[in-house]
Order: sequence, then C-alpha cells, then structure tokens
Amino acid sequence: MKTAPAFSFITATYQCAAYLQRCHWSLTRQTISDWEWVVVDDASTDGTAELIARLGDARIRYHRFGKNQGRGVARNFALQQARGRWLAVQDADDFSLPGRLARADEARAQGFDFLCSALVLIDYDYRVTGVRGVSEHTQPRSFPHATLCGEASLLRAIGYPAHRWAEDQTMVLTMANTRRGRWCQEPLYAYHENASIGPVSAFWSQHYALKQWRTLTRQGVLPRSLALGRARLARYFKMIGLLPFLPFPKAYRRTLALRANHGAGAIDEAGRVFIAECARRFPRPDATAFHGS
Repeated sequence: MKTAPAFSFITATYQCAAYLQRCHWSLTRQTISDWEWVVVDDASTDGTAELIARLGDARIRYHRFGKNQGRGVARNFALQQARGRWLAVQDADDFSLPGRLARADEARAQGFDFLCSALVLIDYDYRVTGVRGVSEHTQPRSFPHATLCGEASLLRAIGYPAHRWAEDQTMVLTMANTRRGRWCQEPLYAYHENASIGPVSAFWSQHYALKQWRTLTRQGVLPRSLALGRARLARYFKMIGLLPFLPFPKAYRRTLALRANHGAGAIDEAGRVFIAECARRFPRPDATAFHGS
C-alpha cells in the first residue's frame, strides 16, 4: 500500500464535468505535490467519469454513486475515503490558488487545527467581482466553507448533515467556534459564485442554515447571546428578502457582487496572473452545462 499523502482534496460533484479539468489543473499548480484528490460523483450523467479517466492522474481517487444522494452524503463519503493527515475542501466548479496547501502546511506545523482564508469571487468571464473574507471577530465566527483545510479526524468527527442545501454550516460553525484556526485574510481560493447559485437555492440555503444554527445552539456549540440572536434574525430577514427574486433569477445574480466583503485582503498580482492563465487555458465555461453539485 502506498504511503498516505500529507493532504487530501475532497470534492463532491454533480453534473460539473465542464469544470473538473480546470479544477484539477489548479491542484497540479500547488507548491506542495504530496496530495490526493478524492472525487465523489453524485450520480452525474454528463461524462464526469470519462473526463476523470482522461486526466490520467494516479493521485485521483474517483467514486461514483448510482443514485443522487445530495452533497451532505457525498461529502461525508469523501471524508471517510480520504487518507491525508489534513483535508482540503475543493468544490468542483472552483479552483485553488497555488499557495493554498503551503499555507495549510504552515498552519499544521504551527499546531493549528485548521486553516481558512478569504476567497476571490469570479464570474463566467473570469472577472474578479469582489473578495469575501473571514469573520474571526464576529459572533458567531465564520469563514467561507470552500476554503477549509483541517485535521482529518476533526472534520470526520463533525461531518455533514444530509441536507441538499447549506450542509456546510455545521462544519464551518463548529470548527470556527470550537477549534484553534489560522485565519488568513489573503485570498487562497477562487469561487465561481454565479455558477450554481440562484434565488431558490439561496432561499433554501438560508432555511437550512438557520436550522443548523438552532441545533448547534441547543448543543452548546454556539453560545446563547444577544449578538447571536441578532445574527440569526438578520439571516431570517435575508431569507425573506429572497422571495421577490424567486421569479427573477437573473436579477438576483446581478446582486451577488454586492455581497463581497471588501474588508478582506485584496488579491495580489500573482493571484491575478494565475486567474488570467486559468482563463486562457479554460475559456468561458458553458453556463447551460452546469446543474450544481
């Protein structure tokens, strides 16, 4: 048996074949090469299996469900299959910037339980529409789930609820509020925001996020406080505010850039060069080919 890698990227994917080659290319550009990529295909019918085979990378460990079961189930399966000492979340339609694993390795060596970071928001044409940061000094603390790198046993112990939306909230809130993390305001990840989001999925994401907040408060993971109550109420009103957008998904997507957190560290020149190279190699993806993950 081969020696276990230092890192495992874990990806739950559904109908994302149009993005997987780009995603893999970004992993091969990491400054640390001791990794595997655990891909769990949630019953895609878009040629995902064939594309993975064409990549020809022995570091890819591909698993396919015969029936679609949702991201929560797929992510949990990926957690169990991963062999790395640290795991890095990697969504299929996004890509990592080259220094991500190096920063995670520094955090691991310094005794942190996890690394999270800001991320760059991009659209279909690779335009940078904003930077979303981490919320280390708010209540509750939070960060973009896609940027999570953490100690494998901790992530497995937390796991993901079997929701089809916002299944990442339990993981994010538990890690952020109970574990020692390295909070990095430097963007280490590019998030293709308008690839999968729409008002319907956003509405249900808010609903299931609130459900998990209530559960974590009852369990004592989140404190009972006025600040947390206000945060929950703000999320509730945000969910209600999505209702007028339900018949107008294009109008909703035009508002996404307004959500960017400009308090995060700006992307540097090296990051912009990498995104430009990515755009050159992988021209504008076909938006009609994307069905979510």
